[in-house]
Amino acid sequence: MFKISEFSKLSQVSIKTLRYYDQIDLLKPAHTDPDTGYRYYTANQLFPLNRILAFKELGFTLHQITQLMNDNIPVDQIRGMFRIKQAEIQSLLEEEQTRLQRIENRLHQVEKEGILKTEHEIVLKNVDKQPMYSLRQRASIQQIPHLLAQLNHDLGKNFSSFPQAVLWYGCEECEEAIDLEVGYLLKQIPTDSSVRVRYLPEVSMMATLLHRCHPARPCTASSDLAIWIEQNGYQIKENEPRREIFLHPDHKRENDYIAEVQIAVEKV
Repeated sequence: MFKISEFSKLSQVSIKTLRYYDQIDLLKPAHTDPDTGYRYYTANQLFPLNRILAFKELGFTLHQITQLMNDNIPVDQIRGMFRIKQAEIQSLLEEEQTRLQRIENRLHQVEKEGILKTEHEIVLKNVDKQPMYSLRQRASIQQIPHLLAQLNHDLGKNFSSFPQAVLWYGCEECEEAIDLEVGYLLKQIPTDSSVRVRYLPEVSMMATLLHRCHPARPCTASSDLAIWIEQNGYQIKENEPRREIFLHPDHKRENDYIAEVQIAVEKV
């Protein structure tokens, strides 16, 4: 058998913690000397201690762990618990990574406040009527890639070769969720009747700006356009959504696109 100090070194659990586990009847020593009170442990007690530590990693309280240890949960069931916990943590990591990227993009916007500096010139042009396969609903900006994937899944087709489009509508009640329409701009009307196609209307005067972006992240293109619109005597045309057309992937930056922001305007 091992003294508590030795067992602590083997298990990498502090002596204080082992004493506490003894006090609450979670892990009793194999033997306690009645004269000295010294605690002694066996090598086999490392296995239940490992289970206790595993349950702690899963977020259970010590009271709950005591009950679980008494129930003698099978290894397969513990493995399943860990798989679920791993999936939860992975999801949290992805959410936090997305949040970090949003913070970085917002910081970039703050740093560019009041500065009109674009990679391409803002161009006024006429935009023709165009067929679009789309889905409109209230969603967050982070859900845009999922909505595009849903369109492909629902129809059992892959439209990824077509330009993606996002239309932003006004919504007074919306907070995190925004009134969005996402879809694919089609080169021609499909003969397949299952493809639900609508036409984006023609707009005679559209202020447009090419830029690099990610579909699920904010960017500075809107503020650049807003400054240009104010400085050049235009105003945004009512009842026309902001359009963003993702033309093709940017091979220099993974997951980014070359996109065009389009805002319908009229002369003041």
